[in-house]
Amino acid sequence: MNTAQILAELERWTQLKGDGEIQAACPHDCPDTCAMRITVSDGKVLAVKGDPTHSLTAGTLCTKVSRYAERSYHPGRLTTPLKRIGKKGSGQFAPISWDEAYTTITQRLAEIWRRNPEGILPYSYAGTMGQVQGEGMAGRFFHALGASLLERTICASAGSTGLELCMGKGIGMDTEAIRSAKLIVIWGSNPITSHVHLWAQIQQAKREGAILWAIDPYVSDSVEKCHHHIALRPGTDAALAYGIAHILQRDGLLNADGVSRFSGGAL
Repeated sequence: MNTAQILAELERWTQLKGDGEIQAACPHDCPDTCAMRITVSDGKVLAVKGDPTHSLTAGTLCTKVSRYAERSYHPGRLTTPLKRIGKKGSGQFAPISWDEAYTTITQRLAEIWRRNPEGILPYSYAGTMGQVQGEGMAGRFFHALGASLLERTICASAGSTGLELCMGKGIGMDTEAIRSAKLIVIWGSNPITSHVHLWAQIQQAKREGAILWAIDPYVSDSVEKCHHHIALRPGTDAALAYGIAHILQRDGLLNADGVSRFSGGAL
């Protein structure tokens, strides 16, 4: 969709009063970017479902997103900030105004900043995504504190750097391409629960003869579905990776041309 189409769809959403179905995309920080169809009646969401025409997800949403409507209108949903009034873990909270919540948070963060500015860093990542919550507010906040440089991500820096060094760019892989793989290594991941759409592709590849290896100290649901499992000790992943790289290079199993053209390595 181009910008004009997106704006037109947003306008249709805000003006929708009767029955209708809205085409949308999941806003979460996930590579699948699931297409969704949202059923609306009199301005109220009745159902959130996956779009069956989306090739990657085939109409399947994760449990978190598929229950959006249920959570949005649940009688137990919080509608005002709560402040803990008892000991931590006691479950004692009292409702407060948004102004009081902002003031309390500001005071606490200021205390941390004066004592140890780096202690605030874990609070900077994504929010609920988008340009306002995900990108704009953290930058303004740290600018107000006098920060000149901010490394925001708390999870993907190493992975992105690894992709750039090995594949040339940090854009990841084509998830659907895994269906044609003959060997699939699931290293430290449990896609049955964390990447349901990738797991569907892996299962299709398995049915077509792909061999699945799992490298994980823990026997997860995904590990149990693999043909082979290396239960390495925690903290020894790097040693195993270097060992594999050594054997690939020693035995001439690497694509030398591909490595020299697309990665940051040299043979």
